[in-house]
Amino acid sequence: MRILIYHGKHGKTYWLADSKEQLNAAMWKLFTILDEQGCYAEDETHSFTLRMAGAGNAQCVRAILESRRDCEYEGWDLEEAVDPCTD
Repeated sequence: MRILIYHGKHGKTYWLADSKEQLNAAMWKLFTILDEQGCYAEDETHSFTLRMAGAGNAQCVRAILESRRDCEYEGWDLEEAVDPCTD
């Protein structure tokens, strides 16, 4: 089972990301949070990609998140989690 972990200013947030739908939804949620925090306000380098991401394009959302992954409070990881009920 995969989880997306966001390393935010106020701690970590975890989303299930085991299926493609869950991964896209988790990335959309993270993109939305970062956009609402103003992380992309001055990013002129990715203006077209940001517009496409804002319109819901999953590939553009992922591209933006990947490109800014090293920025302060924008870090995230995809990690494997083990379901203890299946061991």
